[in-house]
Amino acid sequence: MGQRLGADTARIEPFGLEVRFDLSRGLTPDDGAALKDLFYRHKLLLFRDQNLTRDQQFGVLEHIGPVDRASPLDYVTPDDDVLGTRHLAFHSDMHFAPFPAEGVSLLALDVEADATYTAFVDAAAAYRRLPAELARRIDGLRSVRAATPGVYEDELPYDLPEGMHSMQRDAVMIHPVTQEPIVYVARCSTSRLVGLDREESTALLHNLYDTIYDEAHMLKHWWRDGDLLIWDNLALQHARPSIEGVTRRKLQRVTIATHEQSSQIPASYVSPVDVDSWQVKEDAK
Repeated sequence: MGQRLGADTARIEPFGLEVRFDLSRGLTPDDGAALKDLFYRHKLLLFRDQNLTRDQQFGVLEHIGPVDRASPLDYVTPDDDVLGTRHLAFHSDMHFAPFPAEGVSLLALDVEADATYTAFVDAAAAYRRLPAELARRIDGLRSVRAATPGVYEDELPYDLPEGMHSMQRDAVMIHPVTQEPIVYVARCSTSRLVGLDREESTALLHNLYDTIYDEAHMLKHWWRDGDLLIWDNLALQHARPSIEGVTRRKLQRVTIATHEQSSQIPASYVSPVDVDSWQVKEDAK
């Protein structure tokens, strides 16, 4: 009998789990249940030396939840015309959409070993680290989230440019599966906290960012061929430095999403025109 998924693992610091298992063998129902349990308990899973087709990667992720087969970004490369080579600030995928992706996976198909990394922070753990007074202060507040192109900006202004798609979200999200509170704000996409003036909102957001983006609690994964990362896109934020000059960095991307992601991309994300159908009123829930 072959090894069961989850029998050979190693903790990753400060969070995450490396799972030693050949996913190309396929997963039994017990393996699939173990994968889902590990995903929600550890938030980030690393499988090394994987050789998966795109369909096989879909099959693995379907043990955790429904996958988005109509994603606008199937492969992340330096010349993908979507993300390009620029620095990407900390964000969660589709943070600006009514229904963000629940999980993201990237499989390194062809990369320069240890030449580039993706950084992660755990916004659920950040909530637990907040001083009690600060946690009480943000409970019940709502934030304005914007669809910037997206993740290039390190901080948004209090007043967004006219016509930019935005929507309100609770500053503290309750994870739909784990029920953990998550500090659901991001420097690159949160413009302000609703009901607070500019000075108070900015000061409070900076306090939250200091906790979320504390480098002592940041994970950096340096890519090698065959690395598969699967992470909780609601609890974690991810970022990458500029990859200018990097010639080999092809990552195969599959997302876990109960709602198709491409249908939620606002026109203002890709073009400054025709954004009326996407504009979410700030007084709307």
